[in-house]
Amino acid sequence: MLTSLLTRVCFGEIARRPDSEIDFTVAAALIAEEEYPDLRPSDILGQLQDIAARAPRLEGSARERATLLAHHLFVTEGFRPNETSYDDPANSYLNVVLSTRLGIPISLSLVLIEVGALLGLPLAGIGFPRRFLVGLPGDDDFYIDPFDRGRMRGAAGCRRLFRQLGGVDADWTPEFLAPSSRKQIVQRMLRNLKEVFLRAGDVPRCLAAAQKLSALEPSDLDEIRDRGVLSLHGGAWVRALADLETYLAGKPGAEDAELIRRHCRVLRRHIVDAGVDALAAAAQTLEHDPS
Repeated sequence: MLTSLLTRVCFGEIARRPDSEIDFTVAAALIAEEEYPDLRPSDILGQLQDIAARAPRLEGSARERATLLAHHLFVTEGFRPNETSYDDPANSYLNVVLSTRLGIPISLSLVLIEVGALLGLPLAGIGFPRRFLVGLPGDDDFYIDPFDRGRMRGAAGCRRLFRQLGGVDADWTPEFLAPSSRKQIVQRMLRNLKEVFLRAGDVPRCLAAAQKLSALEPSDLDEIRDRGVLSLHGGAWVRALADLETYLAGKPGAEDAELIRRHCRVLRRHIVDAGVDALAAAAQTLEHDPS
């Protein structure tokens, strides 16, 4: 419990930094630390440095260097998509991904971005729908697909991928290929975990992810609502009521407003009843032990 609390406090400090100062290695360690309490950012950094040290000399144009790096990671080092256990939360823990060489699009992309940074090759995360890609800053026709073992795609190839993943041409927008901020990348990692834990019915771990998401974007009312609902199911009634009332104050006409109001009414009754029970227990204790 204490480790989790300290982890969230540290994550909150990271979340308040300007976007350019968000360290992926530190953020990834704090996300994984909920599950691996002895993990330190230096552990992840050391693994990344080892991979970078084994890389060939990156020469040529930015595209040529990116191609060499992708070959190093996805062929020589053996990083590959975990297609058989996509919903395994370990796919989002960078320390595990670095050890097993298995991951999901965003975690494999993060390895590529961070090793590239160590080798002096700036790369950008691309928050593509249903996938995550890596691009070169300033180049709008060159993208790496880490979940397809480092396959290179142009803008037209990305549009074909969009269709393959269930998208329709009418919904396509070039914004799908826009670089993500560092905060957006961390948010997407956490949302992946949150969804995995939600599907598994793991309220405590889902709540831990929701708390970090709220730290990254304190004014996001939907995240505040989700944290409140999870706190309700976790028995933290006072916190749940505060979050749900904040959501209603900001979105009184939301589609789910009536459901949230019902939750609030139930929570108020629980809190009052719990307070009465606590007072009765205290009175009984004093009656038996007046000292």
